[in-house]
Amino acid sequence: MKTQDIEIEMQKINWKEFEKSVADIFHQNEFILKKNFRFKTKRRFEIDLIASRYDIIFCIDCKQWGKGRYKISGLKKAVKDQENRVKELGKFLEINPIARNMLKLNLNSQKFYSLIVTLFEEEIVKEHNTYIVPVWKLNSFLLEVENFL
Repeated sequence: MKTQDIEIEMQKINWKEFEKSVADIFHQNEFILKKNFRFKTKRRFEIDLIASRYDIIFCIDCKQWGKGRYKISGLKKAVKDQENRVKELGKFLEINPIARNMLKLNLNSQKFYSLIVTLFEEEIVKEHNTYIVPVWKLNSFLLEVENFL
């Protein structure tokens, strides 16, 4: 299936199905997943997917946005918001061993990475400390993840 065909098919599904498709790709790559993880530090937060394998913990925000004129600025804001969520998750997990155990995380040997999975390929592939990967490239990104991190 060509890239354009995948993008067309992915546009037909709703955001829940989009998140499920992203989760399925992580699962196929042997990641342990937690979907829609909610937690509270100074305020309430939610991370679409937390995926862990070996020494990697991805905190994933799924963006099924269409194409648009102000997409880059919106994506940069999404990166800032996601990086804040990841930072707050780290604080939360440091003081909450029950949550660490539930998520099967070892903060001593695993490192957090911020990731945004998009519907379309974007002009930027990394902003600050966040990787931006289109869903149709996600599997190859995960197969070669050690080359990116």
